[in-house]
Amino acid sequence: MAQINDDFTDRFDLREFTPGTDADGAPDERTAAWLEAVAMGFHESTGSPENAARMASYFVADHETFLGVYVRQPLPGSVDETWPAGTFTWFRKPLSWGDGSSVDTQAISAVTVRPTERRRGILRAMMMHALTRGVEEGYAMASLTASEGTIYRRFGFGSAIRERAVSVRRNRALPFLAPTTGTVTVVPLAWLADGVGKDVFARFHERTPGSMVRNTGTWPVVFGEFTGNGEKAKDVRAAVHRADGSDVVDGYVTWRVKQDGKDTAVEVVDLVYATDAAYLSLWEFLLSIDLNDVVKYNRSRLDDPIVTALGDNRAYDVDHEEDHVWLRVLDVPATLRSRPYAVDGSIVLEVSDSLGFAAGTYRLDVASGVGTVTRVSDAPDVSLDVADLGALLLGSVSPVTLAAAGLLRAAEPAVAVRLRAMLLPARTPHGITYF
Repeated sequence: MAQINDDFTDRFDLREFTPGTDADGAPDERTAAWLEAVAMGFHESTGSPENAARMASYFVADHETFLGVYVRQPLPGSVDETWPAGTFTWFRKPLSWGDGSSVDTQAISAVTVRPTERRRGILRAMMMHALTRGVEEGYAMASLTASEGTIYRRFGFGSAIRERAVSVRRNRALPFLAPTTGTVTVVPLAWLADGVGKDVFARFHERTPGSMVRNTGTWPVVFGEFTGNGEKAKDVRAAVHRADGSDVVDGYVTWRVKQDGKDTAVEVVDLVYATDAAYLSLWEFLLSIDLNDVVKYNRSRLDDPIVTALGDNRAYDVDHEEDHVWLRVLDVPATLRSRPYAVDGSIVLEVSDSLGFAAGTYRLDVASGVGTVTRVSDAPDVSLDVADLGALLLGSVSPVTLAAAGLLRAAEPAVAVRLRAMLLPARTPHGITYF
């Protein structure tokens, strides 16, 4: 296991603590300083005292564990006298396998390093401390969403889901090739926020591989109460879908209208669906909003059925595609036992891990869709790095593709094909939660 070097411990002090508030609900002194450091790292402002108090209350509600790396001998007048030079937090976040089951992950967030202290081992020290604590706390794996795509592989994280930002031109989209079903109605945001929206998300989460339970602070944003910067939102609207003959809401969308260059755009804030019918109908509704040119959605899955449904599929443009959920296996047997499998079979996996948490050779036996895992000394059928095991877990990244990229070594080509069949999810993994 990699250790923190002497130079680091001479210069810095790594502290783990629980965020807290004072008697008035404001963040306590060390929490407030930590928030300031995070805001600087992401080029944001902590905003008003009310916003800082609200953020602190979210961290407390989510039972987060904070890390701060502090300069031992700060220069007079510098923020180092109170602010940490590095920040990091983790908390419990279930990951759905899409069949009603889930696994708790050690969700990592708010990772920053002050520019004045780069390349001094701060990130490595925080990550090693956190992952070691994750093992102690019994997590099968860690998870994160990343602001940069090149940071986390060296710590064993693999990109398990990719998402797309898309635009659909209204003048070429409708009518759909097949009729939609159910009824869409516009509703007050407060009504949606009063339990209805969270119930829809719970059903979406249960059926969707890769879905992550949301942070407490996510809900006021997706329900249009606040912007991502903590300001009062004033321009968000909401609509819901019900199946024919039903009073039960099975999908909702929140959106705003914005000027985007020459276009007036319907910008989706949140789109959550418990059925495919709800997804199609809500898209049809968005494309029917007058005085707009384009609908923009930043959480589209890679096999978006809207492409096929559109009257003219060239109305659909991919503006951007990038990594979303990253997974880091800490306990190979616990991870592989937790997920369902599409077909039965056996395979021996050799996992390398430069940090030492998951290294070893393991036999996976699947019977009736349930996996059992045994540590063995057999010759492996497949050899791969722990980061690539994390990438494979949800089934959206193919072992055949990894083999073609030189990242998975198989005893014979048929092994990668067999592993792909075993890991195939019931539906495409889809993540709509950032943290």
